[in-house]
Amino acid sequence: MKNILIPSDFSNNAYNAIFHAAQLMKDEQCTFHLLNVYNEHTLLQSKNGTGKNLSQKLVEESKEGLQNVRRRIKLDQPDEQHVYKVISKKGYLSDVISKVVKSEHIDLVIMGNSGRSEVEAIFLGSSVLDTIVKIKECPILTIPKEIDFTSPKEIAFVTDYGRNYDAGLLEPLLFIAKQYKSKICVMHINEEEVLDGEQEMNRSVLLQYLSHFEYSLHWMPLFKNKATTIHSFLDELDIDMLAMVNYPHSFLDRITHEPVIKRVAFDLDIPFLIMPSTD
Repeated sequence: MKNILIPSDFSNNAYNAIFHAAQLMKDEQCTFHLLNVYNEHTLLQSKNGTGKNLSQKLVEESKEGLQNVRRRIKLDQPDEQHVYKVISKKGYLSDVISKVVKSEHIDLVIMGNSGRSEVEAIFLGSSVLDTIVKIKECPILTIPKEIDFTSPKEIAFVTDYGRNYDAGLLEPLLFIAKQYKSKICVMHINEEEVLDGEQEMNRSVLLQYLSHFEYSLHWMPLFKNKATTIHSFLDELDIDMLAMVNYPHSFLDRITHEPVIKRVAFDLDIPFLIMPSTD
């Protein structure tokens, strides 16, 4: 993973995602593309710039904010292997991210997730949600609001064994697992008594990819809903990172098309790696 895109709105939550990215890729040669997107709905940070129109002020604040963030992260996380580039664009976040992913050959998008409101459980912040729905070319790693960096020693990979696996699909998960010598905990929700032939074959292929890693296989009983089941598993095994593939019409795909989840059970407090399907 040589090119990593990190959107920033200059909030503490966004900076925490940048900090996590630098920690996650420690001593790995890579380029971080720090992106700020602004439009007519963006609030100005200062009242300065008398005589300039709104568009000029937004451009200046965007570029200045990116330079400040770049200086800060280079001081906080000095690493000779890391290069930081800044990108300031007018538009709407998910649209701009989609274009930058293609133009800069991005391997991973890392975003801060603001978490749920006090009133209702939000699965992911709307910006993250829009990005997951829009971006199908590369994986996305979401970082919960202002959590401390923790080496992902235990990574949960949730699967139904319903689709085949290949090296490209699993590359982000295996890269992180190799980097941190992580144990991969494969979780299957027990919706059937036994796996069918296709599921058995897919599991066999998956285990071949995991053969060089420490891993464990788990069957979880289906509780009231899948979100509750997954959350229970994460707590039970003290998981540091959750990984899922966003297949069309999958559980995750269905969730990302719902703006609000009524249950708080799937409110994550660990990083969430979402890998796009190659289907």
